[in-house]
Amino acid sequence: MRISYLGPPGTHTESAAIEYDPNAQLMPYATVQGAVSAVERDEADLAICAIENALEGAVIETLIILQNEILSVNITAEIVIPIKHALVGIPGQSLEKIATVHSHPQALAQCRESLVSLVPNAKPVAALSTAAAIDSASQNPNTLAIGNIRAASPRSLHVYNSDISDNKNNQTRFIALGKNTTHPTGDDKTSLVFTMAYDMPGSLVDVLSPFAQRKINLSKIESRPTRQQLGTYYFFVDIHGHRDDVVITDAIKEAQPKTQWLNILGSYPRWNYQTL
Repeated sequence: MRISYLGPPGTHTESAAIEYDPNAQLMPYATVQGAVSAVERDEADLAICAIENALEGAVIETLIILQNEILSVNITAEIVIPIKHALVGIPGQSLEKIATVHSHPQALAQCRESLVSLVPNAKPVAALSTAAAIDSASQNPNTLAIGNIRAASPRSLHVYNSDISDNKNNQTRFIALGKNTTHPTGDDKTSLVFTMAYDMPGSLVDVLSPFAQRKINLSKIESRPTRQQLGTYYFFVDIHGHRDDVVITDAIKEAQPKTQWLNILGSYPRWNYQTL
């Protein structure tokens, strides 16, 4: 199994890839899009991408990829891991003299309150990944990084705090994107994305009512601008069940004419949250 992910090695996405398949060949890419494109080009079998964080919500980079109307991959699995954001840097620094803290924008947001308390004079600086941020911190004094503690050891960095997440119950949900489809397991989730056929009161209810009428549980709904016209949106919806289940098939068939465009992003086994 070849798994692409947002690198370099040491990111939380790498941890999710290892959780999914400890024996896989891991292939780091500089961006989420790069990891997904590797699967589209058959250079990798799966791409692991963060999609949702318990503290900050949706990961926009991934949603932008999923709203592509000619997407050639689908969701085949979800992985949920606990997130511990370590504060690391060159040994022997004074926290009061730290000028910048580097990390991925999601990590910076998830540690916003802790940073104000621990490094009050530091300016947050966005990086492409937490591991890239740690690379920067390893080369610059008066600089720290937020990232996976696994990435600090190979670089001989000091861990100033092993977990600075504002909420210690921090978790991130990742998805696996590939070209294969999965069979029903009896405990599945299906992800959809759609745009509205018209903008009128109750139009969103009209699309979702076929699921409600069949007592299909809707576990998530998220909207994102289409970037084509102000006030137009993509809606991302997660429902319980598999696309091959008759009740799900019938509900989607009834809902689709009420949308302008609808895509089934994939059906896959639901994650067992009791394992966390």
